[in-house]
Amino acid sequence: MTVLFASDLDQTLIYSCNSMGMDITEEELVEVERYEGKPLSFMTKKSQSALWNIGDSTFFLPVTTRTQAQYERVTGIFEGQQPPRFAVISNGAVILENGQPIKEWSDQIRQTCIDRKTVINELLPEIERHFSEDWVVKVREADDWFVYLIIDRARFPEDKLDFYTTTFKKLGWGLSLQGRKLYFMPESITKAGAMEYIKKRIGASYVVAAGDSLLDLDLLESADYGMLASHGEAAKNAAPTSAHIRKTENYGIKAGEEILARVAEISLQRQ
Repeated sequence: MTVLFASDLDQTLIYSCNSMGMDITEEELVEVERYEGKPLSFMTKKSQSALWNIGDSTFFLPVTTRTQAQYERVTGIFEGQQPPRFAVISNGAVILENGQPIKEWSDQIRQTCIDRKTVINELLPEIERHFSEDWVVKVREADDWFVYLIIDRARFPEDKLDFYTTTFKKLGWGLSLQGRKLYFMPESITKAGAMEYIKKRIGASYVVAAGDSLLDLDLLESADYGMLASHGEAAKNAAPTSAHIRKTENYGIKAGEEILARVAEISLQRQ
């Protein structure tokens, strides 16, 4: 029986210095990502060991909003030099197999976005119309799939987030506020859809999923068992979830340890 462990990365399994929390010592950490010559993301040594030893019956599937270049920096989640056979990147718009995008999958997603007019050149005029405020620092495009704003969080009008969410939902875009990034994601690009594709490819019989943001909820809902990090955007917004989704008792990088410990338990139970 194959268990598929489909997990978000940032603020679920890996953490920056700003997101890991205070209840941690430097001796407990291991660097998992380096950018421009500097350490950027970490796991605890306990978490890394647990991930590397979840067992032959469990298939680890990274599922991230990161682009391919951003994902490939996170080498510390791999044991040795061999990355997982599959990885879901760009929030589900791209699936990597042995490091290469599966063309038929992305072509299908692209055509759906075109049909629904949820493409970046349709979105940018709407962003310019609604977001000319001084709290927008940068507007960035992610491999022509989606857009995110780098914002000044102190100036961002939190009370208007529901209005923005409703406004862009009518245009076919979902919003997700994660730290200093405000994501605009076509509703046809989902982590769940990509996970289901991999579930069929490997013949998995049971799915455990983990995440922290609103962009992870579809993934958790599609799993047999879901774990939602209590420090994340989805938990803070009290997003409604099904009974099979549990919040972590721990926050920050310790939530990552808790998630992986639970995966190990489930893997043993289902052998």
